[in-house]
Amino acid sequence: MILNREPKYKGYLNIDELTVKTKKGKEIKREVMRRKNAVAALVYNSETQKYIFVSQFRPGTGGDIIEIPAGVLDHAGEDPRDAMIREIEEEIGYGVDKITLIDEGFVSPGGTTEMISVYFAEVSDKVGQGGGVEGEDEEIDIIEMTREEMLNTRFKDFKTIIAVQWARYNHNV
Repeated sequence: MILNREPKYKGYLNIDELTVKTKKGKEIKREVMRRKNAVAALVYNSETQKYIFVSQFRPGTGGDIIEIPAGVLDHAGEDPRDAMIREIEEEIGYGVDKITLIDEGFVSPGGTTEMISVYFAEVSDKVGQGGGVEGEDEEIDIIEMTREEMLNTRFKDFKTIIAVQWARYNHNV
């Protein structure tokens, strides 16, 4: 049970120190990163019959990583499905024809509050440039893969691995 939550750092990431009472009654301290919830989607272009990924710099990796398009819910109460549709347009420039929830869960419950909803989205019409939002300093490269290329790529990002494994058994084109 959380007895107290004290903000310790506020920046791009926010860190709180928690005072927690264990089941045995002992009080302990733990830090947790407070983050907005997120969305991600494996995107399939039904016209080209290719899956669309992005490559971008991620500080935790120290470099660029190939992953499915993703982003955070911009404001409290934003519907995750709407946020994902927005992110697909911003990152890869497509309107969404169909979107289905694969699953959702905590990213790393031992250290962050972030929950992610992972979707499968079908697209066909290019409606924008993609590449990210200029004001958010995103530098996104768009990568298209056939099913075979996707299944033979060794991804290093768990949301992407989950979505690709879902497609392996649920999206046979």
